[in-house]
Amino acid sequence: MSQAQTFLNLINQLEQLLKTYNNSTKHLGARRLVENASQDHELINHYKLDLIEYLELRNAIVHKTTGKAIAEPHQEVIDHLQHILNQLQHPPRALDIAASPVYTCSTKDLLLDVITVMSDNSYTVVPIYHDQRFVGVFSDQTLTQWLAQQQGRVDLDTILISQLQDHFSREDDQFNSYHFIDDQTDVFAVRKAFVSFTEEKKRLGAIFITKHGQPDEDISGIITAWDLPKISSMSL
Repeated sequence: MSQAQTFLNLINQLEQLLKTYNNSTKHLGARRLVENASQDHELINHYKLDLIEYLELRNAIVHKTTGKAIAEPHQEVIDHLQHILNQLQHPPRALDIAASPVYTCSTKDLLLDVITVMSDNSYTVVPIYHDQRFVGVFSDQTLTQWLAQQQGRVDLDTILISQLQDHFSREDDQFNSYHFIDDQTDVFAVRKAFVSFTEEKKRLGAIFITKHGQPDEDISGIITAWDLPKISSMSL
């Protein structure tokens, strides 16, 4: 099979896939197919310019009258198109880059025990539970804010996590927020979430993954900004 035919076969697969994302029986041009799908699918939005370019390249390769290929695309073009198609057909999930298992603590735990585990493992955020109910996040900011309000010597050996509850990070916290997603979310939606928070001048401290994206479910993975370079390596 020629490179041109391989390219055209991949383009046909791509076009069919984009039509399913558009959920429409109407005939749409290449640019409109991509533009429409990119509005609701971050993975397509990530590759939008490449997709439009490749779909339009097909028109340059195929002779309008005979329908036969009149040019051969380079191998790197075919390889990249195959890579994009693979990503769209089998998008990398957030769980693929998440840290797991997730260390959690209880409001009844000793503060010293929690910060020791955090220090030993370089954890920056820890989900907090009270009677098995998620109540917030313990972070370095939690500790700093609490210590700033203490007067005199503090005996950490007797302090419980519950005593810092006024400083737990909340979902609407501007400087150290968190976000829950379901376990089918792809990695590009994760990156978009971090970017969106930054654009709103907020700091997303962590993303927690549960089955349906609800805080009352078991957390199966955690993603912080330190994990974002893993996404970049996937999209090369």
